[in-house]
Amino acid sequence: MPYEHVRPVSVVAYSPLSAAAATGLRPERIRAAIRDGSLAAVRVGVKTIIKRSSLEAWLDSHAPASRASA
Repeated sequence: MPYEHVRPVSVVAYSPLSAAAATGLRPERIRAAIRDGSLAAVRVGVKTIIKRSSLEAWLDSHAPASRASA
């Protein structure tokens, strides 16, 4: 069977579970941010979808990690 080259598909939106996997955060943290309104999500039919730009903006809204020694 010959190998077929498949182009990668650009991700434009995530499910809450996929957003958690993409960021390394727990799904509960993503769902809590959606519930409290800090992370924008939309409903498409029965699915909750988070646009990539919304996820990036939410991550950017957090304070940067510091490496100050104690």
